[in-house]
Amino acid sequence: MLRQWRSDVLAVLVLVVLWAIFFWRILTPIAADQASFKKGDFSGQFVAFGAYQYARSSDGDIPLWNPYNNGGFPFVADTQAAVFYGPRLVTMVLSQLAGEWTYNALQLEAAFHVLLLSLMMYVYVRLLTIRSHHSVLGSLASAIIMSYGGFTAGYPPLQLALLEAAIWLPLAATGIHLATNNSFRWQWLILAGFALGQSWMAGHPQTSWFLTYTLVAYLGYRVYVHKLPIRNFLIGTIIMGAITFGITAVTLLPGIEYLAYATRNDFGFDAKSNGFPLQDVMQFFFPGSVSYWSPLYVGIPGLVFAAYAIRTRCKDRLFWLILGVIALLLSFGANSVFYHAVYNVLPGLRYFRGQERAALLVTSSLAILAGSGIAALPAIEYRRWLRNTAFIVASLLSVFTIVI
Repeated sequence: MLRQWRSDVLAVLVLVVLWAIFFWRILTPIAADQASFKKGDFSGQFVAFGAYQYARSSDGDIPLWNPYNNGGFPFVADTQAAVFYGPRLVTMVLSQLAGEWTYNALQLEAAFHVLLLSLMMYVYVRLLTIRSHHSVLGSLASAIIMSYGGFTAGYPPLQLALLEAAIWLPLAATGIHLATNNSFRWQWLILAGFALGQSWMAGHPQTSWFLTYTLVAYLGYRVYVHKLPIRNFLIGTIIMGAITFGITAVTLLPGIEYLAYATRNDFGFDAKSNGFPLQDVMQFFFPGSVSYWSPLYVGIPGLVFAAYAIRTRCKDRLFWLILGVIALLLSFGANSVFYHAVYNVLPGLRYFRGQERAALLVTSSLAILAGSGIAALPAIEYRRWLRNTAFIVASLLSVFTIVI
């Protein structure tokens, strides 16, 4: 048991160190070495929203109304303002302790969410593969693929609400996994509801809508696989829904009223149905070859190990496979017949544009499957793979050294 805990602590330390290396130019206190996120929605919208919230909260006020945009608008009702989102409130408190609001404060918040994502993904896959030979290594791989693959390391940090809404999937899945592990333990669904509530509070309704459908489907799948009574699914859905609504009600109700006046309500099918061109499947193999961002990229080894997981008896592999396929079809938007088929059938779909954002579910599924595949490798096969990999890496380094 002590050895097992030691392995988990080491894996967590690896994730923290990797995160610090990846974001070192944001974390460094040396001004000359610091870097800033690319100009865009992050700088033009989210930093401005944060600055206004900081100014109002510093005066002891709740920022209900913003008089500086478009002649004034209900600030708290704008979902992307994320006024009551937990981590945003922490950022506000820390900024007040520091005595000022800075551009880097929000960058640090974004970076922290990537670290949080990696840790939550590690925990989920660790529980999923706990009886496998290489559970720690597989969980570590899933966390790295999801946190530093094409999706998370691409545009989501620049669209901060999307990143912050997306990271809660592993934690919610953990709650459902623990609630339905052989017997029904409804208390764990409070954790799932909390995670889903945080996702909705983060301010990107489309991403949270994806998560809501995914989690309800996952709960149903787990209840079915473990042969639990159907009432457990109904009770579990009600518990998750009640917790989520309780967390989000403070912004959800004014947000719904606010959206009724949004100009995007007039958008038709053509404006909402954009997604990946079909050739963007090349992102899986050649990042940057067909588009500037490559949110579908999880690495060739990730695809190989995901395929290995599918052909073995890894837990929940069928669910994540089906989810990944459905999400990929949805991400094509009107470029696939699937979107046309479900546009008028799937509640909520017609309210969102940019269907390529379903890449979140594609990469999440692949990351979980890849980690499950690594965890399921037999010990002898793992050693052979490690030895061959070390030989290939050493050979490449030798060739590189000679060329240089």
